[in-house]
This record gives sequence, structure tokens and C-alpha cells, in this order.
Amino acid sequence: MTEKKSLLSLIEIKVSPDKTQAILEMKDFDENSEYEFDLSIEKIVQYLKQKGIKYGIIKENIEQVLSAQDDSTFPIIVAQGKKPENGKDGELKFLVNLRSDLTMEEREKLNFREIMKIPSVTTGDKLVTIIPPTEGSPGINILGNPIPAKKGKKKNFRAGQNTTINNDGTISATSAGQVCLLETQISVLPTYEVNDGLSMKTGNIDFVGSVVIRGDVPTGFSIKAKGDVRVYGLVEGAHIEAGGTIFIQEGISGMNKSKIKAGLDVRAGYINQGMVEAGRDLLVEESIFHSECIARENIYCQKGNIIGGSLSAGKVIQAKDIGNRLNTSTFVYLGENKKVILKKAELKQQLQELNENIQKLKLLGDKLQHIEEAKGSLTSKERIMLLKQKHSLQSTITSYNEIKEEHDEYVEKMADMSQTKLAVHGILYPNVEVVFGKYQRKFLNEHKEIQVVFKDQDITVSVLE
Repeated sequence: MTEKKSLLSLIEIKVSPDKTQAILEMKDFDENSEYEFDLSIEKIVQYLKQKGIKYGIIKENIEQVLSAQDDSTFPIIVAQGKKPENGKDGELKFLVNLRSDLTMEEREKLNFREIMKIPSVTTGDKLVTIIPPTEGSPGINILGNPIPAKKGKKKNFRAGQNTTINNDGTISATSAGQVCLLETQISVLPTYEVNDGLSMKTGNIDFVGSVVIRGDVPTGFSIKAKGDVRVYGLVEGAHIEAGGTIFIQEGISGMNKSKIKAGLDVRAGYINQGMVEAGRDLLVEESIFHSECIARENIYCQKGNIIGGSLSAGKVIQAKDIGNRLNTSTFVYLGENKKVILKKAELKQQLQELNENIQKLKLLGDKLQHIEEAKGSLTSKERIMLLKQKHSLQSTITSYNEIKEEHDEYVEKMADMSQTKLAVHGILYPNVEVVFGKYQRKFLNEHKEIQVVFKDQDITVSVLE
């Protein structure tokens, strides 16, 4: 008499590569064999444990295995691990109204008269809270082993001029003045104010704080400020550079001579024949005509057109209309712009130089160690040299790690194109060329209310969401 086989012999357990799932499949019956219908929840659970599966066994699914009428039940998950919850990145909570944490929709509705208001503080006023990253909570795989969670990244932000960081993680003012937000720091700076426009009487301005001009900035003049620059009139073919944000209430009539560069945002009424570079966002109330504009993150043209010239943004470009009925050639670049490419190259060069210095310092340390082993001791000069070597090595490694983290952030941001898009709320006219890195598309027909994104290695057009 042929011995009956257990149905357990038909069960096959497949464990996922990350060991977070066990999948049960049933092999085909052998027609030449007889089987004993001896399966039970307990036997299958015991069988899983023999395979080393200890955690996350799903008994409800095992019951489905026992009651299965055909192959449609299989494959079925019989054990599921717990995924780790990664920590949240550190963030900033501003305690003064800097309009720096607005959503995309809120930025579109900005009142340009309101943004000219300058936040002033007194000594002791708290400016921002630095919220630390969280550790996250570990997961566990089906073998019972922990899965480590990824800790959130620390927010790279510090106290700048006339501010101090407190034990509770807040930054407060150490003197009265006007708040200036830079990319990685906040400061309280003095303000230089001109009650009229710039002229031969005032001359050019180079100031360590913020600058306020109540009139115009004519062609040929320049303003350089460590903080913000606010111009209540018109900027012509002038040069303005600010460490923080540049506000131009009327607009820019650059005559292809102006150069506007901000460490943070540029906000203007309109731009005509200007060269503008923003370290974060460019916000324009009306239109942009025949200009070269670069923003590391976003460009918002609230009410008007973008006609001619070129615009480049790392994330989003939004406008009412792009191009015009005359089919003026207009270029739109999304993703990596020239500034980002140069910054990445600069960081890569710094990493290479620091790595070379680390290797040289390690060789020096090894040499001094060999001398000590051979002689039994070092001379006072050699001991001083060894102390300097250790200090320099630690300092260089710290610098290398900080720069590597910054470089990796650039690489990570550029690898993710999911948030990059061109949004046209009105009309996109013919002869507009849209470029995503090495991919480009020239529009030959008129399109209304569309968004252009890069998806599946192609530039695609869809109805505006």
C-alpha cells in the first residue's frame, strides 16, 4: 500500500528579498500520489516557524488557504513584517512674519504692496524655532530581526548677525533692527534708507545690512547689501545684489543692462529686458518680457505673460500665458540650471581637494606613529606635530562630511523630477520651447490651461490640475 503524502509537501514558501513578506504558493498535485488532507492552521504556522518565520503571521490568510476551492486563492501572503517609520527631517517654525513658508497657492495670491512691509524686532524677540529631526521607529522583518529606521536630516540653519541660539532651540535677536532671512541663517541687521531715488548725490551703495530706496534706481548705479534690498520705485539698467531678498515694487526696465541677484527671493512688479537670478523663488506680479531669469526653485508670474527670453527653474514655472500671437521665441528650462550645475561642480572639486588633504594627513600620522614605535618616544617637536595632525585630520573630515551632505542633497533633488512642471493657466503659444535636461520639446500649436511635466523619460502635456 502506497504511503499517503502530507499536503504540506505541496506548500512552497517564498520570502521577499527584504524579508518583509512570506508568500504561500501551492504546487500541482502529483497524479500518481495519494495525499492526506491533514492541514490545519497550527500545522502551517509550525511549518512557517520551521522556515524561520516568527513575526507577522496572518492566520486569517492561512484560513483562506484551508478553505480554498481552486488555484485562484494563490499566491497569498501569510506573513507580513512591519516597515520602519523613518524620522522626520528637521524644520523651521518662524515666529515673525517673513512670508517664507507660504504654499504655492498662497504665493500666487500675494499682495505686492503687503510684501514690502519690513519686519522689525527689538532685543530679545524670538525669531524662529529650529525643530530637530526625529529618530523614527524601527520595523521588524518576518524572521524577527529589527529593521533600522532612517533618522531625519538635521535642518542646516544657524544664528546670524545680531542673533543667538537659545537652549530651547529658538533663535532670538540680540539687538533691535530689521529681520533678514538668508538661505541657511537669520540675522537682525541695521538698515540704510534713502528717502528718494539714487542719484549722484547718494552714489552707489555697499552696505552690511539691509537697504531701502524710496524712489528709483537709475541706469549705471549699483546696490550691494548683506541683507535685503527694497526698492519702492523702478529699477532701470542698474546692478543690485543682496544676500537676502530683493523687493522691487514697480518693476525692472533693464534695457539689457540690469543685473539683479538675490541669495533668497526676488519679487518684482514686472521685468522687461532684465537679467535676474534668485537663490530660491522669483515672484512677478505682472509680466516678464525678453528677460533672462533663473530661480533655483520656482518662478511665479501671477497675472501676466512670459514673452521672449529664457526662464530657468529647478522645480516649477507658473504663468498665465507663455509666448504671444506673434509666435515670439521663448525658452523654458526646468530641472538643473546653469547655477546648480556650477554649484555641483564646485562642491565636487572641494570634496576632491579635501579627500587629498585627508590622505596626506593620514600618511603624516602613520609616519609619526612609525617613528614613535621605532624610537620608543617622540621629540617635543614631533609631539606638537602629531597633535596638529590629529586636529587637522578631524577638522578636515568634518568639513568633508558637511560638503558631501550638501552635494548629495543637490544630487537627490535633481534625481527627483516628480515635482518639476510648467503650469500655464491661460495660453501657451507656438514657438515656445520647453527643456528638461537633455530632453526638449518645441510647441507648434496653441494650448490652453495645460501642465507640462517630465514623465517616463518623455515630456508630456496634460490638462492643468
